[in-house]
Amino acid sequence: MEKVGDIVNKKVITVQRFTSLRSILKTFKKFHTLPLIPVIDENGILIGIISLKNLIDIFKPAEPEILKTIPFLDERPIEISEVELSPEMGHLIVAEDIMVTKFLAVNEDVAVEEAFRLMRLHNRDQLPVINKEKKFVGFIGLFDVILKIFKEKGII
Repeated sequence: MEKVGDIVNKKVITVQRFTSLRSILKTFKKFHTLPLIPVIDENGILIGIISLKNLIDIFKPAEPEILKTIPFLDERPIEISEVELSPEMGHLIVAEDIMVTKFLAVNEDVAVEEAFRLMRLHNRDQLPVINKEKKFVGFIGLFDVILKIFKEKGII
């Protein structure tokens, strides 16, 4: 049984908790679509994930907590061209401000089939991979799993 660690993509750009928004955007602008951005601490431990949704949330105006409890208010469209953003935000907003700290990750010792099951169950195209010490190893994606199966079947 092949493990996630055998097919994990280790060529991943990471950022640290105090990386500025400007640096994050410059680093990732060369990608066709923005991937999940792993945020690691000084020991390489995965502490957060930044997604495209987290970047879009920057455009949302700050609202009092009481308004966040009214469901239909959350569905208002964001008019990004009307949002006032100052150039200083590029330096003032850091990864830690926008990352999510509750995320699904898979251990490198897990079977590939289990990682695939988790991706399908949680509607994810990719998952961060960590080792026993919770250090970030890389990503495994649906394409990695499909490619593995095609190789096993002799198609490629």
